[in-house]
Amino acid sequence: MAFTKLSFGQQLKQNIDYEYFRDEKSYYAFELFKDSASRDDLMLLNFTSNVAFKKVDKIYIQIGAKEIKLKFKTREDIVSSDNPELKFYPIVFNARDLNIKEIGCEAKIIFKTDNGFTYTLPLVLCPVIEETAKN
Repeated sequence: MAFTKLSFGQQLKQNIDYEYFRDEKSYYAFELFKDSASRDDLMLLNFTSNVAFKKVDKIYIQIGAKEIKLKFKTREDIVSSDNPELKFYPIVFNARDLNIKEIGCEAKIIFKTDNGFTYTLPLVLCPVIEETAKN
């Protein structure tokens, strides 16, 4: 029965993108996914860092020199790991807010945290475009 619950829980998460940066001192990453049982345009994102922070202040999507501020909210989910150094910040946003037709598939995502750090990672938006076209 526990295996069935675990299998069912895994099916509800549709992974869209995962990117990370790691060097000798720092690690940060994001995981972008959708609740596959949901028919809305909400995208779920977990931002992770090994540097302590309390919240993500701003998120931008950058295409060339253009920056688009992402409207987002904090999710109530608790995300954890067996690595106590990692801090997680669960986020939700509406894919329709991106006006993806202007953006294209290749972009960068920029996280600005309350500790003054800025984290930039590549972002592949083609799966988000495909998902919003379905709905």
